[in-house]
Amino acid sequence: MTATTLPFPLTAPWRRWLPALAWILGLGSLAAILVLHIESVQAARGIHGGFGFLFQPAGFRISESLLNVTPEDPYWMSLATGLVNTLTVAVVAIPLATILGVGLGLLGLSSNLLAARTAALVIAPLRNTPVLLQLFVWYGLLLRLPDLRQAWSPLPSVLLSNRGLALPALHGWLPYAGVALAALALGWRARRRWSGSAQAPAFAAASTAVLAAAAIAWTLLPSMQIDLPVKRGLGLHGGWQPSIEFAALTIALVVFHAAYIADIVRGAVRAVPVGLVEAGQAMGLTPLKVLRLVIAPYATRVALPPYANQCLALVKNSTLAIAIGYQELMAVINTAITQTGLALEGITLAVAIYLTLALCLGGGLSAWNARHTRHGPGDTHGARLGDRAFWNGAGGKARTLSGQAVSAVLTLLLVAVAWSLLDWAVLRAVWSGDPMTCADMTGACWAAVSENLPLLFYGTMSEAHRGPALVACLALLAAIAVALGARRAPPHLRIALLTTLFGIAAAALTGWPWGGDFIGPQRWGGLLVTLILAIAALVAAVPLAFALALLRRSGSPAGSLAAAGLIEAARGVPLVTQLLFASFVLPMLLGGGVSKFSMALTALTLHTACVLAEVLRGALQAIPPGQMMAARALGMRPALAYACVIWPQARRIAAPAALGVFVGAIKDTSLVSIIGVFDVLGAAKAVVAGTDWRPYHVEVYLAVALLYLSASLALSRVARRMEGRS
Repeated sequence: MTATTLPFPLTAPWRRWLPALAWILGLGSLAAILVLHIESVQAARGIHGGFGFLFQPAGFRISESLLNVTPEDPYWMSLATGLVNTLTVAVVAIPLATILGVGLGLLGLSSNLLAARTAALVIAPLRNTPVLLQLFVWYGLLLRLPDLRQAWSPLPSVLLSNRGLALPALHGWLPYAGVALAALALGWRARRRWSGSAQAPAFAAASTAVLAAAAIAWTLLPSMQIDLPVKRGLGLHGGWQPSIEFAALTIALVVFHAAYIADIVRGAVRAVPVGLVEAGQAMGLTPLKVLRLVIAPYATRVALPPYANQCLALVKNSTLAIAIGYQELMAVINTAITQTGLALEGITLAVAIYLTLALCLGGGLSAWNARHTRHGPGDTHGARLGDRAFWNGAGGKARTLSGQAVSAVLTLLLVAVAWSLLDWAVLRAVWSGDPMTCADMTGACWAAVSENLPLLFYGTMSEAHRGPALVACLALLAAIAVALGARRAPPHLRIALLTTLFGIAAAALTGWPWGGDFIGPQRWGGLLVTLILAIAALVAAVPLAFALALLRRSGSPAGSLAAAGLIEAARGVPLVTQLLFASFVLPMLLGGGVSKFSMALTALTLHTACVLAEVLRGALQAIPPGQMMAARALGMRPALAYACVIWPQARRIAAPAALGVFVGAIKDTSLVSIIGVFDVLGAAKAVVAGTDWRPYHVEVYLAVALLYLSASLALSRVARRMEGRS
């Protein structure tokens, strides 16, 4: 019997790449099977797949955009228009959020305790309530503006009404902007090349040539025209007229992300080494020059990476416009999917476009970060401004910025605001009654909340099912209190309490063992959906995140690449897109019969697990490799070493950041109303959708915001306590 020889030697490189090849073939085969199955389902419905629909007439109008698109134009032009709308929101919101965030951050660093506390009071509710909830609040407030006949005019030719904002428009500015940018680029290049003392004549000649070319180009361009908005009949003509939807989306994104940017600014300034500031003062620099030349450059280098994450998050959160009818990219893709039935193709386009935007924006900010951190500030060891409270008392001139006059003004302003809120929310409030009772009062109408508590708590559940649902809600709330509050209790007692409480909730919903009715996910609504969705997503995300973190750190190139691809795709694509993917594609994969709750739970679990996986991966990287080697030397198997040695340390390291991920996951549960899950925010929308309680949407949304704020603050307090212990 002769031995069979391989046509190539199975050397070490081949052995190393065989598992990777197996991973690639396995994942590719699985993806091909899923795609073929989805295509077969679409074909059974009479839908022919492919991207040829992009060249067919769209058949719907985009009411607001910088591009002029008609229903007869193809789908790709509508998608381009939606992309322009998304970029327009980002271009307007990112600078405004940056300015507001820097202002709040510097206010929080003030030596005036009242000013710092004011900034904290502003930031806390903005950070700890869902951005979708804030979007609804702003949208409702803007809709209550005066109509066009009584429009506000804060400035000449600027009109504000419940139809939107009307501003003067400048036509023909784009060629001038191009010439100006080209002149600035050429001037910057000439300055870098010839700005030396020996080459000063060359630099002057190059600058003169650039200015002359720019002047000639400007004289040859057509003149710009200013178009002013004018009232004609029942409408407006001319000018730039951004809609209420655009304004509400922009305001919501600005204030929400400004709260995060404020914390980034505060942390970056507090991270500046005291020695650098003392060196600047020793050179005779004034406090303003120390701030501009020493503190600001160093803080910028520290703040740029998290600031880039906020910019990416703002672009992804622009997809929430789908909830109020603003036609940005995701809303246009959703309309195209609804018309054509091509869910796989539409979601593929959305994923590709948003990942491209994330790569472009993230790559640009990363290049800027690498350029500015090429030359470090030198020795930065020692105390920081946050350690010595140097910022709060740096010089007598700095103290004058927060002196007695500023304190008096802030005190009077806070007292006035607090009294107005107390008067509106408590003294003149209506706590019970019908809408007519609220119409005769000028305070808050909390009757809109009290009269609709059954809808907010139970959704559309029948009377017979509300009792078991209340028992399940109370058991779940008690379980959350035990998990967060009973930190000093013995572990076995906490586990027993949690098991008992979860068992009570399950028994109430299943009717076992006393033979009650089974209450399935299709019947859940209101607060019950929010609680179960948040708890189930977090419980399911933890083991999945740990598996992804281990796989990404594994020695298998293909396994690590697959985990990295899944994690980065889930982090780079908006959660709204993932929810729509689950709602469109999961029924095709599983043959229908999938509840909306299951779709939402799948998307939330995957998104939370991918974000949490990066936190766990960082914690695992912080553990010295000698820990695993020592455990293996003692005879432990890898699984036992991870369970007894690595995981306990990684859990303590990752706990504060992981709780931050949990806070984000709880707020993300509010997004499930976009795909029709009747959670507590969906119930609030149903309350204000009626004509009776619509004028009191602020009170209803404030009650829902209080729920999210309480959960977020509780988790944040636990995270701070854990961080203090570590």
